[in-house]
Amino acid sequence: MRRNKVKPCPDDYWLWLVLANVSLCLMFLLFFIGLAWLSIGTAHAWVWQSPISFEDEKKPPVSNDKPPVVIHEPAPEPEQAPPPPEIKPYEIPTMRGNRRDFHYTPAIKLAPVIDADAVFQTIVNCFPERPKWGLDVKAVAGARMTDGGVSTFDTAGLSKFYGGIVAEMPLYSAEEMHKQRTQEYQRRGEVAANVAQLLKALADRQRALRMVGINESVEARSQLRVKEGLAPAEEQITNLKAVAEKVGDLDAANAAIVAARLTLVGQCRDEVAENVNDYLKEITQ
Repeated sequence: MRRNKVKPCPDDYWLWLVLANVSLCLMFLLFFIGLAWLSIGTAHAWVWQSPISFEDEKKPPVSNDKPPVVIHEPAPEPEQAPPPPEIKPYEIPTMRGNRRDFHYTPAIKLAPVIDADAVFQTIVNCFPERPKWGLDVKAVAGARMTDGGVSTFDTAGLSKFYGGIVAEMPLYSAEEMHKQRTQEYQRRGEVAANVAQLLKALADRQRALRMVGINESVEARSQLRVKEGLAPAEEQITNLKAVAEKVGDLDAANAAIVAARLTLVGQCRDEVAENVNDYLKEITQ
């Protein structure tokens, strides 16, 4: 029996065998990938539909008529409500009702310097004219009776009764001169008192004006403090009352000035009273 001798494999035989197997595996892999890709791409085209539809009974019959076109109008916009009125918080007004900077205080208004002696002499000179002669008439009455009579033509006997009245009228009467001096003294005293009252009223007005300015400045400061919430409203109300009190003093001083002026003018005679009144108005402005 003859044995066949096994030829030895070349060295690259196993390399070619591995390459052949790898190539074959890659071909099968690509084949399956391509098959899967085709099945996924055509899946929507091959949907199986059942010949029996259970939804046909629920759907309304299809009509070939086109549905009417519905035009939707835009909804109307709501009207804007009117804005609320602009109401500011209540603010306590000042005495004069105006706004001012509380840092400003008006300077004191100085009254003009009045010559009291000149005013006194002016009023004295405008007194009514005095009579040149003072007439002081005194009547003296007397009566007597005689037995013989005083007349020869008296046949009825009545002449024995006699009565007489004698009037005394001296050119210079001490009583009349005393009366005139007393009246002159009283009138001059009244003039002096009225001039003093006029000067006092002017001083009162000057002081009242100054106090009104100071209190108005404090009042304006309190109004700002109340507005900023730094002080209660009672603070401004207190200063408001103080301003009102000082304004009352100012009005009283003005009234006293008018009263003193008219009293002085009333002591003058009519023909010069108007000139004296204008002069007093000018010096008491």
